[in-house]
Amino acid sequence: MKLKLKVMTYNLLYASHERQGDTMLFHEERAGAAREVVLGEAPDILGLTEAVYCGLGGCMIRPDYARLFGLEHLFSAGFDGEWGSCLLSRYPILHAERLPLGRGDGRTDGASQMSAVRAVLGCDGCEVHVDVVHPSPKIFEADRVEAFLPLLRSARRPGLMIGDFNALSDEDPYDRATLVRQLTGQTAEPEVLATRMLDRQLISVLRAHGLVDTLSPASRTHTLPTRLSRPHALQGAALRLDYIFASSEFTVERSAVIKSAAADRASDHYPVVAELGL
Repeated sequence: MKLKLKVMTYNLLYASHERQGDTMLFHEERAGAAREVVLGEAPDILGLTEAVYCGLGGCMIRPDYARLFGLEHLFSAGFDGEWGSCLLSRYPILHAERLPLGRGDGRTDGASQMSAVRAVLGCDGCEVHVDVVHPSPKIFEADRVEAFLPLLRSARRPGLMIGDFNALSDEDPYDRATLVRQLTGQTAEPEVLATRMLDRQLISVLRAHGLVDTLSPASRTHTLPTRLSRPHALQGAALRLDYIFASSEFTVERSAVIKSAAADRASDHYPVVAELGL
């Protein structure tokens, strides 16, 4: 019998917190909007980025995602000072660990190291391997590729790699002049940043390792930014940064970027979902 899985990736923008000076304040209304979005899709596997703050001595701060999203099995991890990732599943998590994912140069959370969450899920007798990733947005693309290579070389199948990759796909149409115009006023050097963003290596490396971008070309649209009002934050250009990649054992039955009024209230990223067969 064919196993069907619904997978979602969602960047929750500081775990539904907002920065006020040196303090992070929890926004219950944003968390409620995220709950509306997730419950509306009812994923079996949910990868969250910017989902948990990892303080000193292993102290982690996050909402009660199991209750919020109705998914029983949960694992979260990150290095000190990092807004780390979280994996939730309808299926048991047989094994989970934190793996390094390069430097955190330029991260607003101040983390010096970034992490990935790697897990094995027991899905009706089938083991499914899942990596949740969120590399730094401020490093060069070559450094991002270097950070991913250990994950790719050690990955097992059937496997998923999901998250906020902070990388543009070489298959998506981006115009440099448009990027520069959108970035002007958002950064001190818009032309330099546009050039760096358009050095699109990572996604092609993922494809070379046998991973498939589950979002069909017809469904590809930006995942950042949403219409969330953030008067003290830069909104930036319209970019597709969030992906669900699957190994070739999976078939893609449906995929979409979820754009809704609730998604516009929940985060600065739109979530991505994919319905997969195995």
